[in-house]
Amino acid sequence: MIKEIVEFMDANEGIEEYFIQDEVSKAYEHYYIKINGDIICRSVIDLDLLNDEEMKNILKYMTYYQKGMHNKYLDKDNGLGGSSPYISTVKLFFDGNFIKTNIEKKDKNRIEVQFKSSLDYIKNDIERNEITELQKFMIGNLENFLLSEKQFIEILKKKYDNQKKDKKAVSIDIRIYIDVGLDKVKNFYESFVKKRAFLDTKTAGLYKGKCSICECISDELSLPYVLNTLGTKTFEMKPTMPLDITNAICKTCTLQLHKFKVMTDNNQLTKPFPLFIDKKSLFGQQRAVLNDSEKKKKYKEIIKAIWKSNPKDLKNFYLLNYYSKPDNGWKLQVKDIDYIENFEYMTPFKIMNFMEARNHKILLNNKIVDLSSLYEDYLSIFQFEKICNELIFEEKLIGNYFTSYDDDKLKMTYSKINSKNSNSLLKNYLIKYRQGFYDFIYKSYQSSLDSIEFREMILNIIKDNIKHDDNNKDGYSIYENEIKEKLNLLYSIKHHFKNGGEKVEQGEFVKLKEKMISSLGYWQNQKNEKGELVLKDNDEPRKEFIGGVDHIENDDKFFVFLCGQMARFLISKKKGKEENKSHSDFNAFTDWQTSKLLKEYICEVHRKYAYELRLDRKYDNAMSIILSYKDDLEMDDVMEYMMAGYFADNQIKYQNNQTQENKNE
Repeated sequence: MIKEIVEFMDANEGIEEYFIQDEVSKAYEHYYIKINGDIICRSVIDLDLLNDEEMKNILKYMTYYQKGMHNKYLDKDNGLGGSSPYISTVKLFFDGNFIKTNIEKKDKNRIEVQFKSSLDYIKNDIERNEITELQKFMIGNLENFLLSEKQFIEILKKKYDNQKKDKKAVSIDIRIYIDVGLDKVKNFYESFVKKRAFLDTKTAGLYKGKCSICECISDELSLPYVLNTLGTKTFEMKPTMPLDITNAICKTCTLQLHKFKVMTDNNQLTKPFPLFIDKKSLFGQQRAVLNDSEKKKKYKEIIKAIWKSNPKDLKNFYLLNYYSKPDNGWKLQVKDIDYIENFEYMTPFKIMNFMEARNHKILLNNKIVDLSSLYEDYLSIFQFEKICNELIFEEKLIGNYFTSYDDDKLKMTYSKINSKNSNSLLKNYLIKYRQGFYDFIYKSYQSSLDSIEFREMILNIIKDNIKHDDNNKDGYSIYENEIKEKLNLLYSIKHHFKNGGEKVEQGEFVKLKEKMISSLGYWQNQKNEKGELVLKDNDEPRKEFIGGVDHIENDDKFFVFLCGQMARFLISKKKGKEENKSHSDFNAFTDWQTSKLLKEYICEVHRKYAYELRLDRKYDNAMSIILSYKDDLEMDDVMEYMMAGYFADNQIKYQNNQTQENKNE
């Protein structure tokens, strides 16, 4: 893996500059100096007011090159900080009477120490002379420059005066930028890294011979310091991807490792990162990937750009998922690394509108999310991730594939009902299945979804949604749209994936509804033998009731679908239900293990709301079909069909709250 990183960096010269972020810190005041012969340009830079793009670029790159290597300085104790003579830090102090700098330290001048230390990294005599002359100029002028700047004086005095009592000396840090051209700054940076890039050679050893990576002959071979931050134990998690750290490498290869490591500092490098092997210069060839004037592409955008250009290029790369934070000294900790032989960007999966939802908008974390664009077309792997992230895991999947269980990022509550109670059901499913999702989405391990019990997970989440449903400010259910979308997702998964349960065909619900209409019966205009409308005395068409049955056999899906319809109809008779449109009452219908127990509960609810019921042949047929059906059906086996029946357009409900029979009398 170390070899592949170096080869990748060699093949993509300058790629580290693409990922450089603007890290010019507002914790400092900033002072710019440019010397051109006898002409000296110097100015205080206010980052909030800076509009000069060229100057912004200079500050960004000089800050990057100044960092050099973590915790390695030209002279940490006696210099001016950092690892470059061209960018350093000076303190200004004010005690209420006098302003002074920290340039002089006892018998040493920090400027002199900084510049003399830098000579150890410069071999060219002309450049050494330039450094010496620059040192003389800075010793003779820098302190006076800083003490004469009114802006710094005003900042110090204001800071001092803002102290309410027991006033003490105050200070500010001023970052000094000496503009000698970015090429010189970069050259010094690379020279510094090469010289300091090995581990302690007393421990690691210093050798002569052939570099184990580039195979060039060198008088200085050892182990790179980067290995001290790569977290080798994490690399060793993958026995198929061994990390050989026993062979010494040259300083040039160490510099490339360092550049790659720095790209991960402050998460500059996109996460995860695809490190291609067969075509190591793929990024250089695919200009659509990197040369984007608007923004730098994330991992998903990089993969999409390559797929659009040439899908065959999406193979043979290392997938590197890493962790890097300042509180661990920017040590690169690898969360996951694996070799991807072939990446499948498109899935064989599409979302279908089984529930005939009229729109695909849901409320998620106080914002409206529209899922319409994900319907009816085959999904890319990242669209599949998006719908699972939003619809199942409430935006907690992406970004939390490796988050520890007790991290606050994984804190889940019932935010829709303004409850701070922990949603442990959702959290436990996330922890249980996130590895399977990650392997399928990012590694194209097609079999990884086999371990995910989609049906059980989605049904239990829907049950939980029903249990906690409530009304929004307009009196409507907060979960109804979301539940319909989850049912669409479940049925689509059942249609495409074997672990979704029994396969659902696309026209299955159309047939269910057609059977529902014919089984319950329906009213239509009566016609005579000639096909003419039969009119009543008031010249309105006479109605007649067509069809209908009082029992069915061996159709479990139809039975539970009808039970869902009946549950919705009976709940609607609850006093005040028009104003109370949450579906929490349906929760009681989903708790019964067998059809016998469910039928008994339906009878109980029927008796409870009998005073609200009217004579109706469709209702009678529905109740007869339900009560005459077998008693031993396990409800969990077909629960999704009862939920679908509940949330589908109701076929039992009265028209205008009257029966057609009464209207014909």
